[in-house]
Amino acid sequence: MSLFEILIIAVLIFFQSIFGIGLLLFGTPTFLLLGYNFLDVLNILLPVSITISAIQFFLSDVENKEFKYNFNCFCLPPLILALYFIINFLDKIDFELYIAILIICFSILSLNRKKIKYLKNFTLFKQRLLLSILGLIHGISNLGGSLLAILSPIINNEEKNKTRYSIAYGYLITGIIQILVLYFFSNNHIKYFNLIYVILVFIIYFPAQKIFKKFKDNNFSNFLNIFALFYGLIILFKNI
Repeated sequence: MSLFEILIIAVLIFFQSIFGIGLLLFGTPTFLLLGYNFLDVLNILLPVSITISAIQFFLSDVENKEFKYNFNCFCLPPLILALYFIINFLDKIDFELYIAILIICFSILSLNRKKIKYLKNFTLFKQRLLLSILGLIHGISNLGGSLLAILSPIINNEEKNKTRYSIAYGYLITGIIQILVLYFFSNNHIKYFNLIYVILVFIIYFPAQKIFKKFKDNNFSNFLNIFALFYGLIILFKNI
């Protein structure tokens, strides 16, 4: 643990406290660039991400039972299989380049989601198919939140509270599953001293809600995805 590591996590907590996403989306490539192992990144970020998502989920005034059912049935099984694969083939994947490309692709897709024909007439079958793909992507990259950020506004008609509720639920459940898989199938268990970062959540989260309330529904997801695109490009250029 270093002062720089604490600063990075504090900034990421602030971002996720507003958008419901950010700790894994931006934290994963950031720590990989700093030389951390992928499983060590999960070890650091998952407890903090779960804590924020739990607060956002349980304090939410809205609910979407159908989304929770579909997420549990169609996203979690592929997530478990993909994470198990990563645990066994960790050293054979160039995570930095792979993650940069994913961030850029999903950001562009999200910013243009209203023009994508497949996302129009968004049927239950399409939702379940994309949730399955989300599980695979999140298991092998920790970036399923990028796809979740695309799906949630569509499923929730661009309403920011419902959008963040869906994102929070997704991150909460996948985070718990990821920790359990790490515990049972790898030697990279959550280290207790990393839990100290959870304290930062309670210091930062509630003041950040003042900024969340100022966002208009239609600007909420656009700001997030423009930022993600910019960040993905930085990582990509670093690896070229």
